[in-house]
Amino acid sequence: MSNQVSFRGCRKCAAWLLVPMSVLTCLWLLTSADSIGQDPGLEEFRRMHSELRQRMDEDLDQAVVYLDAQIEKQPDSADLQVLRHSLASKLSDERRYSEAIDQYRKLLDHQITNINEKENQYGVGMTIQSLGEVTELAKRDDALENAVDQAMKAFQTLPADQPRPWGPLSQLIVLKAHALVDSNQSDEAAAAVANHLAKLESAYADQQATESTMHAYVALLKALTNSNRNNDDWREAYIEKLEEACAMAFERYPKSMRLQNDYAETQYLMITQWGQDDPDATAERIKLVFNKLSVPALSNRSVNAILRRIDVHRERMETAKPVASLVGQAAPEWDIDGWANTVGVSRKSFEGQVVLLDFWAMWCGPCIATFPHLREWREEFRDQGFEIVGVTQYYNFEWDDVEKRASRASGQVTPQQERETLSSFLGHHKLEHPVMVTPKDSEMGSKYGVRGIPHAVLIDRKGNVQLVRTGAGPDTAKEIHDKIKELLADDSKP
Repeated sequence: MSNQVSFRGCRKCAAWLLVPMSVLTCLWLLTSADSIGQDPGLEEFRRMHSELRQRMDEDLDQAVVYLDAQIEKQPDSADLQVLRHSLASKLSDERRYSEAIDQYRKLLDHQITNINEKENQYGVGMTIQSLGEVTELAKRDDALENAVDQAMKAFQTLPADQPRPWGPLSQLIVLKAHALVDSNQSDEAAAAVANHLAKLESAYADQQATESTMHAYVALLKALTNSNRNNDDWREAYIEKLEEACAMAFERYPKSMRLQNDYAETQYLMITQWGQDDPDATAERIKLVFNKLSVPALSNRSVNAILRRIDVHRERMETAKPVASLVGQAAPEWDIDGWANTVGVSRKSFEGQVVLLDFWAMWCGPCIATFPHLREWREEFRDQGFEIVGVTQYYNFEWDDVEKRASRASGQVTPQQERETLSSFLGHHKLEHPVMVTPKDSEMGSKYGVRGIPHAVLIDRKGNVQLVRTGAGPDTAKEIHDKIKELLADDSKP
């Protein structure tokens, strides 16, 4: 197996670190200015920055010559080196990607040479992030690969007794791990992640752990559990760790706004995606979250916004029809806006069959965990008058044909485009059953008692509901399988 690691698709692996380059530049310049706030050279720095911006507006080539000349006079000036970031950002805006990469590499080289200085340790992370965005546009994976490897080696030279710069270190580890996955080195990736996580976990568990250390640990776990497909090998293993880490950090530093945000964001994911396959447990979780966050929400706008979103989810759960009232009754009408994986069908197309309605979403991990069962059931029972009909809604997702994954689009996609995304997603997972997409604000989910997904509704040949289950565990799968066999064995006609 080749040791060459591909960085294709890895730039967005750590969503918690993504910031537009223009914002990064402003933040960096402000940080630099703060660091020299009492320095008599502050005015000279501001003058140089203003001069560079003016030259970039008038003649970008001359701006490059100008900055290189200034740095040649003062090669050790951190202030002048920081200005490379502004220049690289402008070059990238003009689609002069190779030149932008060159400026970022020069800045990175300076930071690595002076890696013992704390501002350079965090500067490396910012430079790598910006470099990654440009190399993606330039299709220069090698440039990012070399930069990450060089930066990781530099961090290894830091004295053992020096505090670890956990933020940038974690960013590099996740980038490297995702690249290893892309290169079919999943075991090596998992080992690298586990090794780094253990070190950070030890620092996090220390009673003297700072708020920044605890946030760094939580941020790493968030990066390892997000929807990036390269997290598939370990996501489930780290979700519980993330929830525990957020709870502990919030308890230790209850007034920290960023730890409040970490806790709220993670609980929102547990409620709406990861842990919502048990409706009763979800309802209890919502109560707990409101009890813990109601006071912080008074002064923390981000927390307040998340609580509002959780409350909307709670209202949807409460309006869902009780499952007990569905069983034995005629299945409610279907609300169809369009189809994926099929054409020219309607509800009438499935009359006289045993139908499994599978409520799901492309972003739902537990839903994806049921895919092997869906494939097996359809192969086993289809010739006996059985069909699976998926039910989902529009989430503004698009398909990346290179990465072979679906993700939330940055712009607006049309319903037709999203149905095409669904078809690509289903094909990638070797699912051949039809999937309906409900209209926006459809009440079909509520009518079928959906309070969490995956949500399965089994309908007999006569069109009556015979089983409703939420979740993706083996016990649930066996129960659905056995009920399908039972209903197919019933020869009574519709």
